[in-house]
Amino acid sequence: MKINILTAIMLALAILVGSCNAPSDNALYREWRLQKYNCIATSSYGLTQVNKESEYILQLDNTGVFSCTTDCNTITGSFEKSKNALKFSSISFTELACDNMMIERSIVFILPSIKSYEIMDDSILVLKDDNGHILMELTK
Repeated sequence: MKINILTAIMLALAILVGSCNAPSDNALYREWRLQKYNCIATSSYGLTQVNKESEYILQLDNTGVFSCTTDCNTITGSFEKSKNALKFSSISFTELACDNMMIERSIVFILPSIKSYEIMDDSILVLKDDNGHILMELTK
């Protein structure tokens, strides 16, 4: 009897410890506001700050569907996640003519390159490429 109880406790502790670094699915599925992005007009991995008046919102749904509203257009598609891996696919977007479309074009270019994500302090979503370079930073 003692061995069964000890085994159950050890198994519960192993599950608890093993899940400590895994981001919560609930933390990912929500609206995120774009703060910084890798601009396609530059050749570096430096991030460009989004204008405070702009509203670029990325919505990640628990069904694997995403949408991104911009100041002018909408970007939609699917995504798959597994632990910290994240892959966007079936990306489509409206093509209204806007005054400045650099951020929108950058987002459309960046999304297929995203391979992983990290949620920091339950309020910052960092999207990275396969080399670990940060391509987008969003806040809750």
